[in-house]
Parts: sequence; C-alpha cells; structure tokens
Amino acid sequence: MVNFATGDDLRALVDSVAEFFERRGDAEAIAQASTTSVLPDRQRWTALCDLGVPVFRVPEPDGIGARLLDATALAEQTGAVLLPEPAVGTMILANAWRSHPSADEMLAALCSGSRIVTLGGLDVAAFSPSGGVSGRVRVPFDTVTDAVALLANDQYTAGRALVILDRSELPSGGVDVGTDPTRPTSVIEFEGVEPTDVLRLNDGAADELRREIAVLACAELVGGMQRVLTDTVAFVKSREQFGRSIGSFQAIKHRLADMYALTEQARALTQFAAAGNGTETASLVSSAARWIPRSAINLFEDAVHLHGAMGFSWEVSVHLHLRRALDVRDGLNALETSLAVHHSAAKEAV
Repeated sequence: MVNFATGDDLRALVDSVAEFFERRGDAEAIAQASTTSVLPDRQRWTALCDLGVPVFRVPEPDGIGARLLDATALAEQTGAVLLPEPAVGTMILANAWRSHPSADEMLAALCSGSRIVTLGGLDVAAFSPSGGVSGRVRVPFDTVTDAVALLANDQYTAGRALVILDRSELPSGGVDVGTDPTRPTSVIEFEGVEPTDVLRLNDGAADELRREIAVLACAELVGGMQRVLTDTVAFVKSREQFGRSIGSFQAIKHRLADMYALTEQARALTQFAAAGNGTETASLVSSAARWIPRSAINLFEDAVHLHGAMGFSWEVSVHLHLRRALDVRDGLNALETSLAVHHSAAKEAV
C-alpha cells in the first residue's frame, strides 16, 4: 500500500518555497521579464539552494531524502511561477550523480548553487570515450547556466550515460525551436565535444532517470494548471458583462468545472506515476507523459479564451503557461522517441 501523505518537515519545506515565491512576487516578475532576454536570476537560485531544493531527493545525511512522490509537490510550486532556473533538473541530477565514483565535488557545486547545470538533451546524444559527445539535441539556452547535462547512448558499453558539457564548448548558431520564452531552447548539432564528466548508467538507473524527468516535468505542468485555474476564477469573478460578473454565467461555470477536473486528474496521475514501483510503473509514466501535456494545453487554451482578448496579450501570464506546456510536450515526445530507438537497437544487437 502506497503512502501518499507528505511528512510535516517536507511539507514545511514545500510551503517555504511557495512563500518565498509569493513574498518576492516571482510569478509576476518572471512574466514581466519574459518580454526581455534576462530571465534567470543567480541570486534567486542561490536562495533556493539555501532552502535545500537541489538536495531534496538526495538521501540523508547528505540531503533531505524526499521520495519522488514528495518531489512532485515541490515541482508544482516551481511550475506555478514558471521558474526559469533548473530546479527540477538539478534535483534529478544531484540524486543521480550520487552513484558517481567521484561525486563529492560535483554535488557540492550543484547543491551550493556555485555551478548551475541544466539537464537537457531529452532527444539523447551519442557518447564515445574516444570520440566525445555527438548528436543533434535540444538544449536549454540562458544567460546563467554553466554546463549542460545530456542523456547519451554510450557506444562503449551499449548502455546509457549522463555527460556534462561545459557551456563554452557548445557550438553557437543553433536553431531556436522553443515557444516558451521563460526557458529558451535551441537545437544544436555538434560532433566530438569532450565532456567534463561522465556518469555511466545501468538499465535500472537510466529507466529511473527517465521516470523522474517525465514525472517532474508533468508535476510542473500541474502546478501551472492549478495557478492558471486559480487566476482564471479570480478573473471571471471580477470581469462584468451586462451588469453581472461573467463567472455567474452557466457556460463559464461549466468550463471552470472542466478545468478543475482536468487539474485534479493530472495531479492524481502524476502522483500515481511517482509512487508506482511495480510492473505497471513504466506504463503509468508513459501515460502521464502523453496525457498530462495535452490536458494542460487544453486547460490553458480554455483559460486564454476565458480571459478574452487579454488572454492573448502580455498583460497576463496565461499564454506563457500554454507555451511552457507546448515545449514540455515536445520534449517528452523526443525522449520517448529516442528511448524507443535505443531499445530497438539494443534488441537488434542481441
């Protein structure tokens, strides 16, 4: 039997992160900054590191030791404000990197915030010890990231690996493909880039990494869905037509009810995928990765319409959540496709 309850200490940390964003007005500040090229904030990231975000999944005594299920609650808070910094990616990377033979230096840099490493390359690169890292991958590009961690097919072991590439080693001139201005991404093609560090993954570790990436990406979308639902309810209560708030109209109430149902269904599926540990876990994760982005897109499109003309403008942040959902959908599709190709190639090799 799965315990879906979050402990008091973990809940307090999640609440402190939510209060941190609320106190600083980060949701509004990030939305406003999305009209410029300056979004990530090293000071905000350092503060989140001090709160313990990177070590949330790292076991005690070095970290907090939260379950993946608990991490979904934290990811909801970062998704609600469209956080540009790689909170979810760093949680995943720090937890995975514990198994590296020389983990201490990298973990210390990650968890203190002195080195910002973005987890990217969900479309999977190729790694050869003699030839470096090659591929055509989708990589986040911002102004503060020091390095990028890519999931790669290890041509030496026929397994998979996490490779760390210094940002300065990546070629420029990539094709901008993302629609989300809060997390700009580009597709870049490179060959023979020497990694600064490599973590080889066995099949179990690689599958767990994929699960965490998919589940926490979905949890961020759930946080966005909850935020947009709350904002939309407030908006329709204040917006008047024919002398009445439009929230009193039956058609509006029905759409809000549908949005609420989608949000709760998405949260439940995310939590089940996070808590699963049996044979159905893989199918739960795949279902979440396919269904939740589509549901989020539908909800955000409804919210855009319920905000009227303002839903399409930069005055409100609804369209930013829609853009984030479109990017997450494309990223998770790329991950599923690449892993399917890898599994097919592995079977042929056998």
